[in-house]
Amino acid sequence: MRYYETPREEIDYFREEYEFLSNFYPTKVVFDGITYFNSEAAYQAQKCLHPEERMRFARLSSDEAKRLGQKIERRTDWDEVKCSIMEKIVYEKFIQNPTLAQDLLDTGNKTLKEGNYWKDLYWGVDLKTGEGENHLGKILMRLRDYFRSNGIPNASFPCNSLKGPFGGIWIDDRDITLSECECIVNAANETLLGGGGVDGAIHRAAGSELRAECATLGGCNVGEAKLTSGYKLKAKYIIHTVGPKYPTENCQLNLTKCYIESLNLAKKNGIHSITFPSISTGKFSYPKKEACRIAVQTVKRWLKENCDYSMKVVFSCVDPTIYELIYSELKDTENE
Repeated sequence: MRYYETPREEIDYFREEYEFLSNFYPTKVVFDGITYFNSEAAYQAQKCLHPEERMRFARLSSDEAKRLGQKIERRTDWDEVKCSIMEKIVYEKFIQNPTLAQDLLDTGNKTLKEGNYWKDLYWGVDLKTGEGENHLGKILMRLRDYFRSNGIPNASFPCNSLKGPFGGIWIDDRDITLSECECIVNAANETLLGGGGVDGAIHRAAGSELRAECATLGGCNVGEAKLTSGYKLKAKYIIHTVGPKYPTENCQLNLTKCYIESLNLAKKNGIHSITFPSISTGKFSYPKKEACRIAVQTVKRWLKENCDYSMKVVFSCVDPTIYELIYSELKDTENE
């Protein structure tokens, strides 16, 4: 049984279904005029003694931002202001992303704790001893109370960088759940019942009806694809495909099949616009550069072989590394 399927009165593990509570969750945050790809980067940037250095964090992943934050020259008042700054950034993260705000509300009255094994007793708690000040959890619970009392404010999403077309392919840096295409692709697991990362985000945004429909499909094998309704999403349909874990036998073949089978299924159902995530590059650990190359080349080949069928393809790349790799691959193959 997965963590989030276990009945509990508190949430002390910001992973899997509750990954969106973590500052490492990949969603754009605009703070003090700079767009960051995650709230961890926004937070680490505020450490800078010289404000002009904050732009260095703008396109970093959460891990990269944390490492850089340990090296920069730090402002002298950081220890006094860090908690209030974190609170402002967390508020912006959820206010700018109403879907996440609703997810926060849906945690009900459960106690929120950022449990960890690396002795971070300021922002979270030690999962072995239960010790810790849990400042991040307290911020999240205060924000949840605010939304419960005042509602979720109407706020526009952070501006996006939709680029294209590159031979019929576009690239976007927004969360895939915000896609306005007819169909989005879910990087699912074999049960089709939800999980972490993109899979969990899509299930949360679509609502419980999606899980109910997926439960009737009998799962899905690696490299195959199955279609469901989009329910509460803007997208009318969701195509679920299961990518290969790396390294396993026939990794490249199965990853290629994920894109081909998804596009074939979309065409079969009269769908003319589709948004893909970067399949298998999350918890399935496929090397990002190779996975992006396979994704772009496979989609380009499919579009060429199906040139009599109108299809708009978008790659959703919230991860800045994935965005740059897909963009680079598209530019390199633009004239092919």
